[in-house]
Amino acid sequence: MSRKNQKKQSVVGLVSGMVVIVLLAGAMGIALEEMAANKGDYRRTLWDWLTGKPAIPEGRAQISIQLAQELCRQRVARQMGSQLQQAAFDSRSSRYNETLQVHTVFLDLQIRNEERDIYARCDVSAVERTILEFRIQGMGGFFWG
Repeated sequence: MSRKNQKKQSVVGLVSGMVVIVLLAGAMGIALEEMAANKGDYRRTLWDWLTGKPAIPEGRAQISIQLAQELCRQRVARQMGSQLQQAAFDSRSSRYNETLQVHTVFLDLQIRNEERDIYARCDVSAVERTILEFRIQGMGGFFWG
């Protein structure tokens, strides 16, 4: 093999390696941002933008925390079915983000044949009366809705 071909192959290998590193770093960045966003109040992440998840609705807030709680309870009931025994509103953890006009509702769940602490979290748009994000935690992982 000539020196020219060797040099060309080493440049191609170097560029390929750099592309892989950049892609891995980007994937890690997106994953870390998603994890950070899911620890606090609802916010739109880079992943939401890349996957086409709609932006936070704008307009006048039209629902109360009580209606947001009921929307969340209905969603949990659909997800859990007959396993759900009780869903109790957690007033200490639930909150309203005035800037985003999003109710974050927590429900403590009592599930048939489960002893662990299980809870649901719903981020409900006060403008559109829709659940922006939903999850159940405590059953061995996250269940996303």
